[in-house]
Amino acid sequence: MNSKSVLLGMSGGTDSSVAAMLLKEQGYEVTGVTFRMFDNNDQEPKFIAEAKALAENLQIPHYVMDIREAFEQTVIRYFEGEYLAGRTPHPCVYCNNHIKWEYLAQKADELGINHLATGHYARVIQTKDKFFISRGKDPDKEQSFFLWDLPQKYLERIVFPLGKLNKTEVRDMAADRGFKKVAGKKDSMGICFVPGNYRPFLTQRLTNKQLLPGPGNFVSTTEEIIGRHKGYVYYTIGQRRGLGIYLNKALYVTAIRPEANEVVIGSREDLMTDRILLKDYHLVDLEVALNNELITRIRYRKQATPATLHILNQNYLEVRLSESIVREAAGQTATFYLNDKVLGGGWIVDEIQED
Repeated sequence: MNSKSVLLGMSGGTDSSVAAMLLKEQGYEVTGVTFRMFDNNDQEPKFIAEAKALAENLQIPHYVMDIREAFEQTVIRYFEGEYLAGRTPHPCVYCNNHIKWEYLAQKADELGINHLATGHYARVIQTKDKFFISRGKDPDKEQSFFLWDLPQKYLERIVFPLGKLNKTEVRDMAADRGFKKVAGKKDSMGICFVPGNYRPFLTQRLTNKQLLPGPGNFVSTTEEIIGRHKGYVYYTIGQRRGLGIYLNKALYVTAIRPEANEVVIGSREDLMTDRILLKDYHLVDLEVALNNELITRIRYRKQATPATLHILNQNYLEVRLSESIVREAAGQTATFYLNDKVLGGGWIVDEIQED
């Protein structure tokens, strides 16, 4: 493999486009690849044409990988299954772990390419014999939170050209190089395969499969029926708005019971916890992670709490927080940091389940 060859995931957006420009300027032999993941159109989506056009402009090879079937069977099936199980999915983390990097590495190996790159605002650092994800420079855009489960076999190959830049600098770089349209592109927001509110998408998908739960009861923490809900898949732990219940006090979803088709309603105090239970955790450096107080994030930007980690068994880990926080929904993730370095993470669950 050429040591300066790199396969770049290109979405047609500002970030991956500027990543392509920077990698080429840094002397890399750049090849681009764009994943077609979730559309049902006969014609290729606009973003693919834009990625192709940029690659042609930069005179770099470009490939399109149609992975719609794999995306359907992996990410979208996971998305549906989590809501049916009463959990709130995190498809961006799941996709990074099970689709994007796997197919990027697969294509790179097929082409004999050494490095892997994306437009993520993150960095990779090496400490002794281990590679770690590290926070990017831009506090508003940095994306290390989503990458906690990447294995060493990928980390040792990854290049993040935007890790030491902020978004304003990236837009300026595109404009300075004559790519005004690229510089002005809007940021993608939310779940890539769900335009806006997830509920209509989920309703259609589950209705087609005859899996859509019907209405059920809202119950209090003392098991009193206090109203009717539209279907438990439409609610998430911590939800306050859109409940349609008025008891002259703030009300929150505190539990979801799929087997009974019930949604439990309580107070904010019912959501407070100083423990987080994780399943399928990943720790890059076990000794460092277990012998230091780490910062634990369970929300992308808003929350960072000191905590210690305690392994319960090979599948479960308990996070003991230095202070109580509002509980996050099962199905979401926690990411652990030592300073800016990501030491790992895991999937939030409500209880240990015997396999």
